[in-house]
Amino acid sequence: MPRLHDVVQVLQTYRGRYEALDAFVDDIDELRLPGAVTEVRLIAEAPRPVVEAWIGGERLSIELFGDQGIARFRLLAGAPQAPAADTVAIGAALGGALGAALGAATDKKEGLLGGLALGLLIGGLLGAAAAPVDRTLALQFDPVSSSWRLYDGPLRAWAKKTLLPAAMP
Repeated sequence: MPRLHDVVQVLQTYRGRYEALDAFVDDIDELRLPGAVTEVRLIAEAPRPVVEAWIGGERLSIELFGDQGIARFRLLAGAPQAPAADTVAIGAALGGALGAALGAATDKKEGLLGGLALGLLIGGLLGAAAAPVDRTLALQFDPVSSSWRLYDGPLRAWAKKTLLPAAMP
């Protein structure tokens, strides 16, 4: 399964073209096993919990769509900062919302993926009109190479439909 480091790498690769990666909460090791990351700070609780983590020298925002079982990851602009003194374990920062999101992710996947970790890169605004445009790119995590790659398999349409509700704020 992908780790937060793998999420940061794919966001760095597509920086400027895509602004976020949406993935099922239970596919990311540190969210599934919340004791794995301690340098996390809660930056918003409502309407959705958001935490900030420091991964590989980058600041990463993790927004939780608990009822959908989806987490949205974004690299934060500006120079990386040292972790604040008020950091806690990710499980403590997200509290019960993380448990509910893990259950929702399992329900949404309906047993279809069987260990396949899919993500959806979400594009920003295009053109002078700055109207929202459905720019998405389906990805699959390859555990052998520990990297994300383009996904064009039989579950692509399902993944885009299932992960897209959290795509546009």
